[in-house]
Amino acid sequence: MFDKVDESTVITKDVSTDTGWERLRLMFTFDEDISPELNSAMHAGLTGIFFGALYGGFVKSRLAYIDFFERNQATAFRSHVEAKKVLQDHVTINFAKGALYWGWRLGLFTSSLVLISTAVSIYRGKSGILEYTVAGCVSGCLFRANLGVRGMLVGGLLGSALGTIGGCVIFAILKASGFTMEDIRNTQYQWRKHRTETKQKWMKAATEKETVENELLKHHDAKLESPALPGSEPELDSN
Repeated sequence: MFDKVDESTVITKDVSTDTGWERLRLMFTFDEDISPELNSAMHAGLTGIFFGALYGGFVKSRLAYIDFFERNQATAFRSHVEAKKVLQDHVTINFAKGALYWGWRLGLFTSSLVLISTAVSIYRGKSGILEYTVAGCVSGCLFRANLGVRGMLVGGLLGSALGTIGGCVIFAILKASGFTMEDIRNTQYQWRKHRTETKQKWMKAATEKETVENELLKHHDAKLESPALPGSEPELDSN
């Protein structure tokens, strides 16, 4: 009923023995789940979408609120309720516009930043500030690609600066906590291995339980289908 999880698909070996391309291949290898590195990039993107939507929605709705009163000072509404409804609709629509405008942009920027920095670090086999600078530059260029070469250049420079600052902050926090990025990735791998082993145990227990239930059902059906012994016929009601 259940497919056995192949333990060979769990990435647990020492990546220091592989080449950069082999480590990248492992990073983009799919079994039942995506790799911890891709999972981190996905979570970063979702977090960026969430905070980008909050920021964009708040800023856009606030500007819409102020703009509504400036443009409708001389507008005659039929009632106070109608004015409040029009204001609420105007603010809500602009909140959605701002959330959409900033949500996907910040989500794309953060996910690409984390994905590229992780890929560079995996390829190099070590962690440093360089991958954050490179990731910030590439992400900034992509973020401003619609503005042409000049926009991409400005976006790349700003992204490099932000990536470098972010990398310095991250490594300062890691240094203060006594951990390294490799420790964090190893913890992710160990957690994934533990989750896979737990899933295997659950699937094995479920399979054994189903087997026992099937045997009991077969035994019960066999007893029902077997002929009755002499003298064991049920007595008929005389009434």
